[in-house]
Amino acid sequence: MHFTPRDGRVGDVLGVLRADGRYHLFYEHRTADDENMGWGSAVSDDLVIWRERPVAPVPDEHGLPRCGSVVAGPAGPVLFHTRMDAGVWSTTAAPGPGGWRAEPAQPVLGPAVEGFAQARDPFVWAAPGGWRMLVVATPPNGGSVVLHYRSADLLTWDYTGVLAARADASWGCPRLFEVDGEWVLLVAGADPSYAIGVYDDSDFTARAWGVFGRGRLGPAVPFLDAAGRRCVLASVGGPESDGSPWAGTLSIPWMLSVRGEHLLATPHPHLDRYLVTGIPGMTAVDGELRDHGDLILRMPTGGETVVLADADIVEVAVEGVSGLGAARRSVPGDPGARIARLTGSGWSAT
Repeated sequence: MHFTPRDGRVGDVLGVLRADGRYHLFYEHRTADDENMGWGSAVSDDLVIWRERPVAPVPDEHGLPRCGSVVAGPAGPVLFHTRMDAGVWSTTAAPGPGGWRAEPAQPVLGPAVEGFAQARDPFVWAAPGGWRMLVVATPPNGGSVVLHYRSADLLTWDYTGVLAARADASWGCPRLFEVDGEWVLLVAGADPSYAIGVYDDSDFTARAWGVFGRGRLGPAVPFLDAAGRRCVLASVGGPESDGSPWAGTLSIPWMLSVRGEHLLATPHPHLDRYLVTGIPGMTAVDGELRDHGDLILRMPTGGETVVLADADIVEVAVEGVSGLGAARRSVPGDPGARIARLTGSGWSAT
């Protein structure tokens, strides 16, 4: 049920677009040894069952790309990404085996911008009058900043200022989006990892900070489903504690909402027809998720705990508590076309 490429694994999720009545997923396709990378894609009618499409090679020779984002441009998908020491590049979808072409043939932003170094991880979205872009950069004295840009054509970008900054942070993959009339800034690799506040098309003022991802949850990608609901997908998995990798997969779809100072996640309703009851051996008490006695994830305590498991992948949300958790089961269950679900407050199932 968790989408995994037939050969390789899901790296960072780049985005989800809706076209021709279907959802189109774009992601970094990584080989098991991480020495080769391409851009993978898949399509779905319901955000749950995905059909893999051929992996496209990454164009040109500027090194492996980093976390980026994809948008629906005037002539089709446009993918923005960072190259090591080579700035932010724009690529457009092209027919044929190549899949993508660099357009223009030079970066749209340099690697050092506006006095900051290592501009990386672009996030682009449509806005009134054109487009907006966020990139993470490093100030001269360390820490992280999120820089804000505007464009009318996706090619020429004008710097408008620092959107957010923290002297003690190491941010990556910034995302800015609206949920329930509030604006949320989500970043990877940080604690806290999100802010809820006000965005006026140039400046962002945070009123609350919190933690979104726990355990083995990769950078999350927000998008709107066909009903206009704010949803999120992420890669699940990553290095084990001893450094050996395990296959990266796509998370199940979750819906986002804002309640007070918290960014909450609940299972997408499209999952309902795939859910069955019962996860033998799983317990959740006082925020500790255990599989046959082994501690696999810690979550804050709150209201109802929702645990969804598919083979060796577990995803968890707690009512009233920010974010999601992801873990690997110590005793895998059966994979298939169903996801096991357990809910309750302080539940246990043996």
